Amino acid sequence: MDNEDNMEKRVRQYIIARDKLKEIETKYEQDRKPYLEAQELLSGMIMSFLDKHNMTSLKTTAGTCSTSTKYSASLADPDAFMQHVIQSQAFDLLDRKANVTSVREYVKANKTLPPGVNLSARTTVSVRRPSDKVE
Repeated sequence: MDNEDNMEKRVRQYIIARDKLKEIETKYEQDRKPYLEAQELLSGMIMSFLDKHNMTSLKTTAGTCSTSTKYSASLADPDAFMQHVIQSQAFDLLDRKANVTSVREYVKANKTLPPGVNLSARTTVSVRRPSDKVE
C-alpha cells in the first residue's frame, strides 16, 4: 500500500488542506480587521483620558482599564556594550542563552556538546505545488 501513487494522493490532499487553511486564515484576518482597528482607536481614547487625568488605572461599572509599560533593549553598538559589560563586570546586563549556530559548529568540530548545553532539532515536512514550468 506504500507506493508512489499513494504518496501522490497524500501530497495532493496535503495541498488541498493547506489551501483550505489559507482560505480560512484570510477570511479570519478580514473578519477581525475592523475589530482590531476599533480596539486600537478605543485604546488610544482610553490612554488619552488616563494621561489627561494623570491616572494609570480607572475602574468603571463596565470594567477596569489600566496602563502598563513594557520595555525592550536593543543594541545600537554591540561592541561598545560588550566592552562595558566586561570592563565593569556587569554581567547582569546580559541574558544567558547559547547561540544555536555556534553550538552546532562546536559539535561539528568537536563531536561533542559544549558543557552544560542541550541541543535539540525538530524536523518537519514541507510540501509545495508542482511548478507551472514546461520542461
